[in-house]
Amino acid sequence: VSPAVAPATTAIATPESATAPPPKMKVKQSSSSSGEEKKMEAEEIAIAPTTETIPNNGASTIRKLLSLPTNSPLPTIENSSLPKMVSSHSSCELITSETRRSRGDSLWADNMSVSSGSSGFLYTAAKPYESTVLDARYLTNTSEECAGKVAGEVLLGEDCDGDESLTKAMKLYQENFPLSSTSNAKKQQQLQYDKNGKRVMEMTLSLPDDFTLEYEPGDSVGLIVPNSPQSIQFILSMLERTHGILPSQQISVDAAHPITVEEAIRSTVDLCSTMKKKRLFLLSMYATDAEEERALRLLSSSSGNGKDVQEVDLFQQYVEDQRRSVVDILKEFPSCQSITLEGLLGCLPAIPPRYYSVCSSPLHDQQSQTSGDGAFHLKVAFSVVDYLTPNVPEDDNSGRRMAGLATHRLECICSPFLSNTTQASSSVSAAPPKLPMVQIFPKPSHEFRLPSNMSTPLILIGPGTGIAPFIGFLSHRQAQMASLDSTQAAEMTSEGTWRGGYELAPEDLALSRGDARGLNLAVDYMSKHQKVGDIDLFFGCRHEDHDYLYRKELENFKARGILTNLYAAFSREEGKEKMYVQTLMQKDVECGKRLVEMILEKEASVYICGDGNAMGRDVQETIVGLLTRHFCDMEESKSLEESRAMAVAHVDQMKTFGRFVLDIWS
Repeated sequence: VSPAVAPATTAIATPESATAPPPKMKVKQSSSSSGEEKKMEAEEIAIAPTTETIPNNGASTIRKLLSLPTNSPLPTIENSSLPKMVSSHSSCELITSETRRSRGDSLWADNMSVSSGSSGFLYTAAKPYESTVLDARYLTNTSEECAGKVAGEVLLGEDCDGDESLTKAMKLYQENFPLSSTSNAKKQQQLQYDKNGKRVMEMTLSLPDDFTLEYEPGDSVGLIVPNSPQSIQFILSMLERTHGILPSQQISVDAAHPITVEEAIRSTVDLCSTMKKKRLFLLSMYATDAEEERALRLLSSSSGNGKDVQEVDLFQQYVEDQRRSVVDILKEFPSCQSITLEGLLGCLPAIPPRYYSVCSSPLHDQQSQTSGDGAFHLKVAFSVVDYLTPNVPEDDNSGRRMAGLATHRLECICSPFLSNTTQASSSVSAAPPKLPMVQIFPKPSHEFRLPSNMSTPLILIGPGTGIAPFIGFLSHRQAQMASLDSTQAAEMTSEGTWRGGYELAPEDLALSRGDARGLNLAVDYMSKHQKVGDIDLFFGCRHEDHDYLYRKELENFKARGILTNLYAAFSREEGKEKMYVQTLMQKDVECGKRLVEMILEKEASVYICGDGNAMGRDVQETIVGLLTRHFCDMEESKSLEESRAMAVAHVDQMKTFGRFVLDIWS
């Protein structure tokens, strides 16, 4: 199913209220016996909650949230308050032997092996690169015991990407990293629960050896992931039970190449993301129970609660806060399980890629030290998403444990590396263990780049996993400094794409003092007396002993002179004041003065990276405040308002010239 498939309704079992014309879709009946049918697991969960959800309670929960009596009907929603639907232009066809013969030539052409280097092929979300996981490690002070259990009891000697293995691995991780207790947890116990939910990993991935996937420090990498095993099993079981559709049947949507129903459910439509109002409304059209239909219309309406009911944001409380997916909705509103395959594919969007910041430098990491075969590689760092939704007394399925679709899967398949089981098994076995694979593609950054001039001072602000791209920056700067006397690396370091493997003679360098861009680069990289600008880095985390990411690397950069100053703030240290990076800037007088000096006098470039819009906003406001105070002290005749206006104007000017750059994600 193409990601471009628009929401669609179906010609089979379509409610009369549906207004969109249906796609013409048929599925080919498989001639295989029931032995080919997939065995569905009894446990049916959307994104690995801790406990089994309670079925068929959606409408009653909505009534409780609205404080309505048990025998009171749910409010009726006017059509004017419901989302506007768009007609679908998707078309589907029956796969026949004639169809297959007519597509033979194109299928053969698509499967031809060509040289990606000569054809100019670029890896994209539609055509990702099959990368091998070469190594992984925890950046947090996380116990490796669970990873050892998973590697030794579940994944060792098996297909590490198999649904059954992944389900067992996920269950083991949740059992070994509890996030809460049924009893009142003691302070120290609650502290451990908090740390259990804060696990950060670094993963090393292979790159093609023909230079068709290159990157620079500051870039991100997109990962393509399938739906969770539990959600796939639930939907396939539902389709077989309600419509007799087997996973092995083939479909073609929008004249695309035929795929099986299982492939469509596994990798094309998003089963795990939080539902949107428009998709809830589409599901309501398939509800055969009137009460469930009214409840879903309430959730999808713009008013959110109907008339004559106290103000309650139902969608926020029931869907957003609890991160309910389409699988959750189908479980809790079972009359909607009559939805056809066509309706399901038309209702749901494509699975979005997951993006992670690169934390390595192509110049510094010329050869992989983990694989031992000199493979080109890159590194990414990410938090393993693992948390509890809010506990709401009226909602029996609230307080659920949610795990990131991509990060939880990556933690599981990387268990042999996290526990060092891979190295141990390789040393005693003639055949090396099978390494996990992931699909990746590059996502270049056009703004989050190191300045071409090495003399430009840098202020790097990266709390949490926001530190990741700055590790790449510092690694790259270290490699640049080591290459100052080498004409071989002169041009390539400025581009950030050199990975070694060939030689450059001095006359081959495309650096000219007559070229506007080449002038600076030639001076920067070919002068033996190149001045390197200062680099100050700000890092923040909760616990110094748990999630001080890359501490050894940062201290090493400082010892080598790559990093001038290292500031660290910790927000959850027992018996100490909460300290964030912006708090540190405000309360450390010398630190504040240095920031102002670097920005105003040394014309430093400021980079802010991290999770959460509030962090970026607060740090920027703190810098504006420091500049405001400086302008007030320098020009006493100016008012506070005038000084602040000058500070804001200066920061805006820095942004215009690419000297104040933010990379913030939610």
